[in-house]
Amino acid sequence: MEKKDRRPQEQESPIETLRIQRTKLSQAEFAVHCGVPLRTYQRWVLGETEAKLAPRQWKALMQLLQLQAHEIPDDFGPVEQNAD
Repeated sequence: MEKKDRRPQEQESPIETLRIQRTKLSQAEFAVHCGVPLRTYQRWVLGETEAKLAPRQWKALMQLLQLQAHEIPDDFGPVEQNAD
């Protein structure tokens, strides 16, 4: 069985990039540790819904990713690429 590529993709969401770079957790494991359903997390990183976390969930996310408040991305969805 081939291991899934964990490198960030070009337009991948900032929160997904941080998860891959700073943890060894799968999306499912990360979502559980943050106290959100996997599908909710997936909707965030796809830009389908805006992340709305409770304080407990913010604390868990920040601890897992070793983030300070000023490092939290403004949006969890994919980064828009400008066409040249």
